[in-house]
Amino acid sequence: MKIIFFIPILSLLISCSGNRSDINEPDASILVTPELLNEKFGGVGFHVIFHTRKPSKWHYEQVFAKRWRELNPSFARVNDNPEWTRADLDQMSEYLDMMKNTNTEIYLTSFGVQSIHDYKTEGDYVKKEVDNMEYLIRDKGFENIRYYCMTNELSLDFWASMVKNNELDRFKRIHQLFYDELDKRELPVKLLATDASPFEYWHTIEWAAENMDNITGVYGGHHYINSYHLDDLTFYGFFLDKMKWGADLARSKNKKFIMGEFGPKQGSFFIDSVYYDGMIYNNVPQEPYVGIQLSEAIIAQINGGIYASSYWTFSDIPGIPPSQEFGYRVNKWGVFKWYFDDHTTKPNYYAVGLLTRFFRGPAEVYQVNTSDTLLRVCAIKNLENGSHSVAIVNRNREPRYVKFEMNATSEEKPFRKYIYDPEDVPFNYFGDMQGPSKKVFLKDRAFSDSIPAYSLVVYTTFYDEEPPAPVKGLTIVRKEVDQREAEVLTWESNQEEDLCYYRIYRSIDENVEIIPRNEIGTTVSNEYADKRIRNLPRFHYRVLAVDKSGNTSE
Repeated sequence: MKIIFFIPILSLLISCSGNRSDINEPDASILVTPELLNEKFGGVGFHVIFHTRKPSKWHYEQVFAKRWRELNPSFARVNDNPEWTRADLDQMSEYLDMMKNTNTEIYLTSFGVQSIHDYKTEGDYVKKEVDNMEYLIRDKGFENIRYYCMTNELSLDFWASMVKNNELDRFKRIHQLFYDELDKRELPVKLLATDASPFEYWHTIEWAAENMDNITGVYGGHHYINSYHLDDLTFYGFFLDKMKWGADLARSKNKKFIMGEFGPKQGSFFIDSVYYDGMIYNNVPQEPYVGIQLSEAIIAQINGGIYASSYWTFSDIPGIPPSQEFGYRVNKWGVFKWYFDDHTTKPNYYAVGLLTRFFRGPAEVYQVNTSDTLLRVCAIKNLENGSHSVAIVNRNREPRYVKFEMNATSEEKPFRKYIYDPEDVPFNYFGDMQGPSKKVFLKDRAFSDSIPAYSLVVYTTFYDEEPPAPVKGLTIVRKEVDQREAEVLTWESNQEEDLCYYRIYRSIDENVEIIPRNEIGTTVSNEYADKRIRNLPRFHYRVLAVDKSGNTSE
């Protein structure tokens, strides 16, 4: 075994717990003003790559689609491969149909662009790519594909080669070919420039604004938090300034700015000739605190005025085909694992997931004033349903009792409160998101509440309280599935528009209690095969429907 990169172990963060809800005088105040920071916020989401690995029907229904629906992101950056055939696109579409359910806006970007050398001309390459886009949009119904960039992070022959080799003029020339071809076919897809990463390469975005704005529909870049440890209190201000720079540059051209990728500190190393790429905090004691830093980054993005962002990535990737640069490699960036049959969630799933669920676009972003600079706060109004959401990261090492003045809203609906506490991660084996801890009621457009130390708290009116109808028509048949004896459950599909997924419970007792230890699976389908029954008696089952507000049927 040869390791060429050492992953440092950082000092453990210390947090305190407590509740000061019985104290009358607040420690701090937060004022959500009616003043708008951004009238066009498109939401928080993920980069999606799992469709390139072609998961099984079981994986899709019980893991990927179920979790995507529950996290409900309104924005996604999606891998495209220039060499995909129509058959490949058909299969890809099956995996990405979940984005139609969540009305997710898609930014498409090409990986493996070196295949351009296999075409007689650059124009031939462009026509093949636009053929694929047109097929996805018009034949497969992905009208939510809104943006495109011909190369990930300015990579052509190797990573970032188009900036390292001073090929920005070539980037412009190829984008011009794409612009002309898209315009000729009347495809409403905007080209993004330059997709550069890290911040040190963002000068290329400024170059694009000066030299190719007429063919650029949206600006964007990436960055990974390699220079800031998890407990660095200066990170938020640094990142906020960078987001404002990007958003202001785009706004000066009457355009939007997208953070196509962002993530925590990177770690890359070889073990037995396999190249591992992922965040350095996987499987170490500090991992729960990643959710706090990522939440800070998202709040900075929202307050900085960007249009949308995608965390890299939605899921780990078990294997990526060999390349000249890396050889065979695996990706460990996801908010949940993908090790054979292990799809357990990582701690940051329960932090980032709160922000993708409740900070959807289209939305307006409000100006927020706080008396405590270690409270990072953002607030939005969703323009589709009029709901309001406020996110707070408390970087203090003690709880803060805070008075909220909600001058931006006149609605009287109580807020649901959700908590991500890295000292008490709300883990669920199947990725079920944490429920609200309580309701908070407004009085004269204000309320007071306690924010735990080093935590993320989200307050939202983005919910309803109408549970789905009870699941009907449950039948159970014992038969062989994948060469294993199984109990196969089927039931009638619920018809609620906001249906999210189903939970399956099992017990030897006829009265199946709805408790975590009895939950055995989740799915977006109306069928479930319980394969863990060998040499065991027949069980009793219960199926509950769950909607996008987290309400469950009886």
